[in-house]
Amino acid sequence: MKYSQFNSVVPFDDKFALYNAFSQKVIFLEETLKDLLAAAVNEGVDNLQSIHPTFYDYLSSESFITADDTDEVDLVKQLVAKVDNNTNTYLLTINPSMNCNFKCWYCYETHVKGSMLDEHMVAKINKFVTATASKEEMQFFALSFFGGEPLLYFKKDVVPIIENYAKQCTANNISTSISFTTNGYLINDEFISFFKERNLSCSLQITLDGYREKHDLVRYVSASKGSYETIITNIKLLLMNGFYVRLRINYTENNIEDTHKIGAEFSDIPAEIKDNLLLIDFHRVWQDDKIDNTYLVVGDNIDQMRTDGLNVSSTYVPNNVVESCYADKRNSAVINYNGDLFKCTARDFTTVARAGYLSEEGELIWENGYLEKRMNSKFKNKPCLTCPILPICNGGCSQHAFEHMDREEYCVHSGDFNEKMRIVKAKVEEIVNAN
Repeated sequence: MKYSQFNSVVPFDDKFALYNAFSQKVIFLEETLKDLLAAAVNEGVDNLQSIHPTFYDYLSSESFITADDTDEVDLVKQLVAKVDNNTNTYLLTINPSMNCNFKCWYCYETHVKGSMLDEHMVAKINKFVTATASKEEMQFFALSFFGGEPLLYFKKDVVPIIENYAKQCTANNISTSISFTTNGYLINDEFISFFKERNLSCSLQITLDGYREKHDLVRYVSASKGSYETIITNIKLLLMNGFYVRLRINYTENNIEDTHKIGAEFSDIPAEIKDNLLLIDFHRVWQDDKIDNTYLVVGDNIDQMRTDGLNVSSTYVPNNVVESCYADKRNSAVINYNGDLFKCTARDFTTVARAGYLSEEGELIWENGYLEKRMNSKFKNKPCLTCPILPICNGGCSQHAFEHMDREEYCVHSGDFNEKMRIVKAKVEEIVNAN
């Protein structure tokens, strides 16, 4: 028998947590048992069978130790293949425009003034939607809108697509999901009425750049008018009308300090609505991403918000295999306003960087074998193959893997052991809180 590659031991309260990233199981050990395990790992775990047979049998039954000939990385590969090649689900993202009503300093996209879907492109998208919904194996079809700002031309460009999508999914008895990633400034009664009148559910991810003053320094209408108040008002309007909102806080080391105060904006929203319809989600702006102690400030703000009765999540708890990125999945695509195809929304949507195009018949044409290259890009990075958190990190996503193929080795956590153990500890906390 051998000690699982995917085990980690971290201090937790007054004990030690033994966590396995593949099974996502955790047990808590007294220090003497932790030391016994460490000695067994050094000397051979089979020795533990005679010293502490009960402990040995438990570790074996829960896969903390496994047979010598078990290829644990291959087990991860099999799970990834099963999740990412699922054919009964489709995840479609559409960029109705690459124009935006704001110009955030960290935005990685090239804004294209006046860009929008024309009637011809809407017709091609509707052909693709109709064909996808008609597939016999299809059970779940998710439709998302991104950009740019997807609400700039909502009535003209987005409404016809949603109406066809809803019609086709209903006719084929397919489960649906409609979502928008938006800055939230253009939400209005007309938007809300559209969904309520058709009995369609809709979720939104809306971003803030820190608390009031910090946010308005980044996202403003004019020199004298910020956007914070309007966005908060619109979020509350959505919540009171039954829309689910993921409130994403884009933070840096400079705007994180007072973010817990955002929670107080929703003190007048009934607790039941906040419990069911509002999630606050912290994400660090990637240009500011580095290994430092900012995570401690994030943790303090999260704790305060949770004390105030809010649901809060953080990116320190990944589950990137079982819940892999939309772009990792074979049945996913991003269609730009001009018909260019992409897989990932976290890159600039220039034609020179496209992965393919939408044909006149509404078919996805992936150029130069792009789709297969991307689907086979994982598990090429050597550091990932020996990493204890591979089953939850997954080496990041297929975008990382694809961009690093035949290049230098990498680690999305900068190879920092302490950072990985912080992730493990956060995972243990998540498991404990869930129970």
